[in-house]
Amino acid sequence: TAPIGGLFAEPEVESLELWHTFAVNSENERIIEETVDAFEAVNPDIRGRVTRIPYQQNLPQFINSSQGGEAPDISRVSDSELGKIGHISVEGLPLLEDMRPHITPAQRARFEPRALQAMRYGDPLFALPASQGCLALLYNKSLFDAAGVAYPRDNWTTDDLIRAAETLSKGDVKGLSIPRMWSYFYLPFVAAFGGAVFDAAGNPTLNSPGTAEAMNWFLALYSERSIMLPGLDIEGMTTQFKLDRAAMILDGPWSLNGYRDAGIDFGVSLMPTVAETDRRMQPMFSYFGWAVSKQSMAKPAAVKLALALTADEVQIRFALADYTMPSSRTAWEYPEIAADPVLSTFRRQSTYGFQPPTTRATSLLFEQLDTAMEMTWKGEMDAQSALDEANRTLLRILSR
Repeated sequence: TAPIGGLFAEPEVESLELWHTFAVNSENERIIEETVDAFEAVNPDIRGRVTRIPYQQNLPQFINSSQGGEAPDISRVSDSELGKIGHISVEGLPLLEDMRPHITPAQRARFEPRALQAMRYGDPLFALPASQGCLALLYNKSLFDAAGVAYPRDNWTTDDLIRAAETLSKGDVKGLSIPRMWSYFYLPFVAAFGGAVFDAAGNPTLNSPGTAEAMNWFLALYSERSIMLPGLDIEGMTTQFKLDRAAMILDGPWSLNGYRDAGIDFGVSLMPTVAETDRRMQPMFSYFGWAVSKQSMAKPAAVKLALALTADEVQIRFALADYTMPSSRTAWEYPEIAADPVLSTFRRQSTYGFQPPTTRATSLLFEQLDTAMEMTWKGEMDAQSALDEANRTLLRILSR
């Protein structure tokens, strides 16, 4: 401040616009708003305006606002969204600020290395990781108890899974519920059959050895057994579980509050090992972080707020409120988190998983895999031919 006429001028206040994608009136939204309020209290020269954007609208609105020169200062983004916009530029500049020059080595070291890697598009670090997630095996304890079936264990194989599902499938109850309409739920089987959808250099390998075997095994769950309803989507799976009509599902920590609120006494276990290969199923990791717009006129203040939003105490609040998995190594060491059986199981599951590259190829992955799965399901192509065509199509799109 500079003295003017014997008085001190009011400090200039920097205004930051923040977009998030949490549900309206959710605990997560409340945590964000309270975090911004606490940040303002210790940074009186910075004011944050919090705006909720529905997740499906977030990316197109951010792109449109950036192209119009009106992007928010800070936005919540996923690694898949970074893969979609990392190559986009406006007037020769990327849409997001590279965070590397703005944070110290000590600040960077607090995050899990793979979480930081997920927020990179090439070399630039376009966001600070705030959370991570993956699928695991969820089960309804009440249905298991009523059927006299032992709960899933870490040493389960797919043979154990199917036997339990067959015993639990009675009347309106199905032993297992996994969406067939989204190949995201097929991916854990790929690595278990020795396949990979990307090579070490990040090139698409949707048709690598093992991928067709995984798809055939996955689809046989619907066509050759009576343990699941065919053609189930994600909403159908979650509804069945909430209504005590599905004994086991594959789902992530993002759904657990809904099951808890529905009164489901659930447990979480590692995904089983595939009996035919002796390899454990490996889900794909997903990440969310806070990014700063390249167009922000207050980048230092925006980075400062992004660091506050990813602080350990904030990640701990998210974890204890709705099982959100931290991206911070030190947050995982918090006693209540380390002792929580659900969070600790998801963390163990995350040691058996794979991280796709944050690239345009990954952002286009599911469209091609979904098509290959549908063609195989309908009998229009065999699994290997459908995956061959999916890989060719993806490579063709990327070459444009």
